Order: sequence, then C-alpha cells, then structure tokens
Amino acid sequence: MPIYLFGFVVLGMSLSFGGPALAHLRNRSGVGIGESGLFLGGQAIGYIIASLAAGRSYDRGHGHRLWAGAAVVVAFAGIAIAFVHSFALVVGLFGLVGAGGAVMDVGGNTLVVWSQPSGRAGSTLNALHLLFGVGALTTPLLVSRSLLWGDNLVWFSVVLASAAMVLAVLLLTAPEPPHRATVHREAGSLPSHRRGLALVCVFFVLYVGLETGFAGWVHTYAEEIHLGGVGTAGLLTSVFWIGFTGGRLCAIWLARRVSMVGLLVWSCVAATAAVGAIAITGGSSPTVWVGTALFGATVGPQFPSMIAHSDERLGLSGSSTSLLIASAGVGGLVLPLGIGWLFDRRGAAAMPWTVTAASVATTIVVLVIVATVGQRPPVTSTKAPVT
Repeated sequence: MPIYLFGFVVLGMSLSFGGPALAHLRNRSGVGIGESGLFLGGQAIGYIIASLAAGRSYDRGHGHRLWAGAAVVVAFAGIAIAFVHSFALVVGLFGLVGAGGAVMDVGGNTLVVWSQPSGRAGSTLNALHLLFGVGALTTPLLVSRSLLWGDNLVWFSVVLASAAMVLAVLLLTAPEPPHRATVHREAGSLPSHRRGLALVCVFFVLYVGLETGFAGWVHTYAEEIHLGGVGTAGLLTSVFWIGFTGGRLCAIWLARRVSMVGLLVWSCVAATAAVGAIAITGGSSPTVWVGTALFGATVGPQFPSMIAHSDERLGLSGSSTSLLIASAGVGGLVLPLGIGWLFDRRGAAAMPWTVTAASVATTIVVLVIVATVGQRPPVTSTKAPVT
C-alpha cells in the first residue's frame, strides 16, 4: 500500500504540471491562449485512449508491471517536454504523459479496491487520492522554482522523472494483491447495471472536466484579471491544491463516519456554491482566494468517494474501472478546451461560469445516481489468483 500512495504522488505531479507551465509553454511555442489549451487536450486524448486499453490488461494480472511501464513512459515524456520546442511535438508528448497517467490511475484504483473487503474501500481510496493532491499541490511550486532558476522546466522534469523511475523499481520488486473475479456475465449485462455504470461515467465526465478546467486555467484566470503581482497566479493554483488536499484528508476521517452518499451530495453542493461565488462577484480578490480554497476542499473528495460508491453498488473490475477513467479523460479534454475557446471570445469571466454550470450538472447526476442505482450484482468469488 505505501507504494500505491507514492505512486499517486507521482501521478498528481505528472497530470497537473501542464496548468502552471501553460504560460511558459505558450510563449516558448509562439501560440495563443486558445491554442495552448491543446497541451491539456493532448494529455486528455492520451489519457482516454490508454484508459480504455488498460482495464482488460489489469484483469489479466501483472498489474505492477503495467504500472511500472507507465511510470517509465511518464519519466521519458516529462524529460522530453523540457527540451522540445515544437508545438505539435509537445502536444504529442503531453499525450504520452496522459497515457502513462491513465494506466497508473486505472491501476491504482483497481488494485486498491481489490486489496480491500467489498464496500470498505472508501477511506483507503480517499487516502490514495489525498496523495494525488499532495503531488499536485507541490507541482506549481516546483514548476515556479524551475522557471525562476533557469527559465525552463528542466529542474522540474528531472524531479518528476526521478520519482517515476523510483516508483517503477519499487513496483517491480513488490507483490501485488490477488485480483477480483469479475461479476457474472448475466448480472453485468442487466439493463439496470449498464444504466448505473453509464450514469457514473457521466459523473466522471462532468467532475473531471470541472476539476481539470479549474485547475488548468485558474493560473491564466488570475493573470488575466490582474489579481496580483508576479507569482500570485502560481500561488493561487497552490491554494486550490492545498484546499483540494485538505478536503481529501478530511474525507478519510469522514468516510468512516458518514455514508458515501452524504459525502458526495454535500461536497457537490458546497463546490457549486464556492465556484459560483467567484463567478457572481466577477473576480473580486477576497472571493477568488477564499472561493478557490473552498472549491478545492469540496471538489477533492468527489472522485474517490464515487469510485467507492460505485464499487459498493456495482462492483468494479479492471474493465469497468477503465470505463470510468476513460470517461474522466473525456471530461478532461472537453471542458478545458472549451474554457480556452471561451477565454479568447468572452474573456476571463467565462472560466468560473463554465465551471459553475458543470458543477450544477454534476450535483444533479449524483442525485440521480443515489436515487436509481441499486445494490451490486453477485460475484463468482471475491478473489482469484494472479496468473
């Protein structure tokens, strides 16, 4: 388990450095704000494709080998991004980062669920995703230091690549949990089961869209509204990730005391209120700072809580987890690109309003899932040996 926690620190670093580095990459490549959204878009496309392929591979076993291979890919792409200046090549390299991150994401969620008794994975998943937040929290600070010391991403890329290679070695030398047998084909093909899985996929499209859209563009948003001096935009990004990490830390404790349903619903409502306040006040400085911290804190627990709720209600194999992660990738592609497009045409105010709309939609979907998705189907056995 400690290896998985460290793995999600690396995952958080790899999937979050695009936002803080966006202005540097945009200036280096000579493209506008709208086009620079393709860096995040390329990452999301790689994430989607790899997510769909990863699930069945984890179901067949050898999960640590897959995760280690993905870490090596992230290390290579992270180093290359620091030295390649071609816009198209950097977009492609972000695609590799997304692909490696997806394999790591599917693997971490799947292996943690398999390592826990059924319906008991909530606090463990929140701990796992807390460490994702720790990695994402440190990334803006590391990127800022790298740009300050050398006006490039070399120092940050070396840190990321080193951490990824250490992770790969640790995974290849550690035993992995036995994998869970999949649900009966008859149960998995029931219309109610398919509808439930489809609704959860919609949730992840919306949720990751709003999380990635906010985290990826809040740096640019702060610059465009002239929130403060040099370094303020990076600090605001860190405030988001501090709130995000704190929210997941609190969720570890809450998951043992309240239901996943209650945690999901109230976090969605509170997140909508926080980002909505930023939109309504038109970028008022106190509201931006407080709203960003509160939005991070309330949006943070939603991903792991929905994974835990989905496993409890539907049962998750590697294949079904990969569908959820791929749906997350779709959200990470569509909304950040849409925000970039709106930035060019409507100005900075479009960002919080778009995220608010997505958060309202997420809350509605969660309420529908809670009301309609029933208990998980029966399983043939809870554990099967890895072959």
